[in-house]
Amino acid sequence: MLFAQVTRGQSAYLNSPSAMGKGGTGVSTFDSWASLSNPAGTSKHSQTGASASYYLPYFINELSAKNALILLPFKWGVLSTHFQQFGNSSYQENSIGIAYSKSLTPKLHAAFQFNIQNNRLSQSGSGHQFFSNMGLIYEASEHIRVGVAIVNPEQSTITIQDNTTALPSLFVLGFNWGPSSNFDISCELEKQDDYKSLFKLGFQYEIIETVWLRTGVFGKPWNYTLGLGLHIFDFQLDIGMTNHNILGLSSCIGITYLLKQKP
Repeated sequence: MLFAQVTRGQSAYLNSPSAMGKGGTGVSTFDSWASLSNPAGTSKHSQTGASASYYLPYFINELSAKNALILLPFKWGVLSTHFQQFGNSSYQENSIGIAYSKSLTPKLHAAFQFNIQNNRLSQSGSGHQFFSNMGLIYEASEHIRVGVAIVNPEQSTITIQDNTTALPSLFVLGFNWGPSSNFDISCELEKQDDYKSLFKLGFQYEIIETVWLRTGVFGKPWNYTLGLGLHIFDFQLDIGMTNHNILGLSSCIGITYLLKQKP
């Protein structure tokens, strides 16, 4: 369980390939991966889409996580759902989340997400629990956004036989500044359970209309990240990598398929 604790102490946003590339920042971002960071970031989506990603911490298959997401814009907002799986045959975590996001005003966007998680130990059985997420994004100006996300404010726990495990509780506050149409900077503070607050800084540059280059840092000592985004026809490919100063490289790759324009 040592690696699980180390992974948990890092940014919870490394599951998102776009967030990983820019220092694990994503709380004030509008993109198809927002369900993994702040579901309020899906509120401006006008296209139905499906995404899948694979996260490989330190290139250890037993610690890998898989994500599948669906975005469904409709007249009164956006519904999104995601499925996440972590672990192996000995220990496995599976969670399903359903979120509703809406633009309350042209500048204020909000979301609530309901989740159920099941943990399974091969020799001890399994247990499940419910928890929630909520998030806000406020567009303070044309160039500045502020985002906040809260995960598991109930501080839910899962019990398997006599063993009780606390699900991670998370608070993230951040902002995004876009001084130009093709460059933006994200800065966040993430607090997870009893871990120290985590500072994150990310940069994204649009090289051409369909190619984004990302980089960033997080933690202390610094963990450096690098990422790439490619938009090809109806597909978007996102790749992120980060380097832990002791455990080495981690990667996350994801693909999104955009289906149709919201009426």
